[in-house]
Amino acid sequence: MTRMETTRRMIQRGGNILSKGCKVSRIVLYAIIVAHIALLVGVFVDGRVAKVIQEAYEDNAVYRFLNEIASLDRVPMAWRAAIGCGAALLTHVVLLCFVKMISGMMDHLAAGGLPFDVAAAQRIRRYSYVMLALSLYNLPMGLIVFGLTLLFSYIIEYGAYIQQRADETNRIQEEMIVSFAEITENKSGQTGQHIKRVSEYARILAEQLGLGAEAVESIRIASTMHDVGKLLIPSEILEKPGKLTDEEYAVIQQHTTYGGQLLEHVEGEEMELSRTIALQHHERYDGRGYPAHLRGEDISRAGRIVAVADVYDALTSKRSYKDAWSEDDAGKEILRGRGTQFDPQVVDAFEAARDRILEVRRRFADEG
Repeated sequence: MTRMETTRRMIQRGGNILSKGCKVSRIVLYAIIVAHIALLVGVFVDGRVAKVIQEAYEDNAVYRFLNEIASLDRVPMAWRAAIGCGAALLTHVVLLCFVKMISGMMDHLAAGGLPFDVAAAQRIRRYSYVMLALSLYNLPMGLIVFGLTLLFSYIIEYGAYIQQRADETNRIQEEMIVSFAEITENKSGQTGQHIKRVSEYARILAEQLGLGAEAVESIRIASTMHDVGKLLIPSEILEKPGKLTDEEYAVIQQHTTYGGQLLEHVEGEEMELSRTIALQHHERYDGRGYPAHLRGEDISRAGRIVAVADVYDALTSKRSYKDAWSEDDAGKEILRGRGTQFDPQVVDAFEAARDRILEVRRRFADEG
């Protein structure tokens, strides 16, 4: 799971928790509002209720303001109580509106939506002015809540801007990866659509393993760079029609290290994943692979996925030094490597998704 996907899931989980908290708050506010409506009725029915309410709410901003411009001592107690209770009722109605707005935002996050949104920022800004109504009950509280809500709206808007820039950066990374992949593919005329097929196989395997949509897409894109190190391998070795000598095979093996070196100083999650795949797609589950002889889950999940995708395509593709294997024989070879060359879970995913993999193979078949 990428750092971005981990963060997104944490935000989604937090949004879900806060959404439930907002629902509870709304129920409480509804109950308080109903209680205040009942009290408003009660002050005109029972003088004892009016006295208690008037004493309880005579400290709110509306009551004090009206009392300063015209003494309320001559106003009937029921009306004085109604003024205080009404200000409190309005305050809670405003709070309810605000909680409903926050609840909508949290529902959006809980559903997997992006945390920053310009429209949401503008909506919060409008609500910030509604928050000034809290000043009717308590002037300092109203001004503080107004200021914080307005500030929050600008933070959300700035976050949306940063998010947009990040999306643009990811788009540029993806374009760079695709360009590198096309250059790599064109380096050797015998690879055909190998890179496209491997990336699609990797996508299918990642989906079959239950990875999230974002992780699946990252692996699909990054896997196109698995052979980028071959840019530094001499063409006469890459395209040699006969069997490679031990020395030539050793040179070919260096393409994993070269790939890691080419991508070592390129920033970005997609590029980092591409580098990992370039380095690890020839590692074996039993530790007998190259270049680092990694074993088991020391190999990244993406590396283990691309290892199966790459070998299957290499087996079923015609090369200058070999004929293509049949799909059935290649599938059996993948199954034989379960637990030795390949991660057992990835092999199981391969077997479960065999029909989808065959469909991709036929769709991106080499010409001729």
